Amino acid sequence: MTDFSTAARPYARAVYDLASEKGTQDSWSDALANLAAVVSDDAMRPVLDDPEVGQQQKAELIIRILGDKLDQQQQNLVRLMAENGRLKIMGDVQQQFEVARAKAENKVEAEVISAYALSDEQQQALADTLKNKLGCDVSLTATVDESLIGGVVIKAGDTIIDASMKSQLESLALTLGR
Repeated sequence: MTDFSTAARPYARAVYDLASEKGTQDSWSDALANLAAVVSDDAMRPVLDDPEVGQQQKAELIIRILGDKLDQQQQNLVRLMAENGRLKIMGDVQQQFEVARAKAENKVEAEVISAYALSDEQQQALADTLKNKLGCDVSLTATVDESLIGGVVIKAGDTIIDASMKSQLESLALTLGR
């Protein structure tokens, strides 16, 4: 998330509450993903940054781009965020909405970064361990970063476990440097 996560929080919470009340989490998830993609598109940046273009004009442009992919409430969110000069934080709103949704559904997205590719068995064992530790279902995404030298870095929600050789060597270097 960007530095705008605090500003995005009330929007994400309000949208999540509304979606939960109406049972429209999937629709909102899709709409927020589409909105975040439009707002972060390189072609949209100049328009969103242009002080000559009014906030409501920006909102209507985004609504036209997405056409019938937005229902009336989703269009109202775009207009409200435009009115408050907050269109640029749509990506943060989307991320926080998904975090709230996963938490409510007792799920967590976890990323494991390792120096070498993990086998399916290793990934499953890691997902099972995280499920036991965190007490919720875990969806695991694995990536490779050879600069870690060995070990893994695990990011699951607000939890970060750095068991990489790179981190351990940096810690040792700091200790020896005293």
